[in-house]
Amino acid sequence: MSALIAAARTVMPGKGQVFPPFQGLQYMRDMFSGRGKLAPLDNGRYPGLRWTSVREVVAERDRYGA
Repeated sequence: MSALIAAARTVMPGKGQVFPPFQGLQYMRDMFSGRGKLAPLDNGRYPGLRWTSVREVVAERDRYGA
């Protein structure tokens, strides 16, 4: 995959683009390799926050007609 990324960067460098074409390949390589894993997660960092379920979000949207 790294060789493919290098080739893509050579052929389509994407200078000045926010998301050059080869970036998707890099993302895929890094996610499948485990490089993109964030560890450890610090879910207790903001104790005042609580998770919102999808059901709650949809109910809130329906209540206000959004």
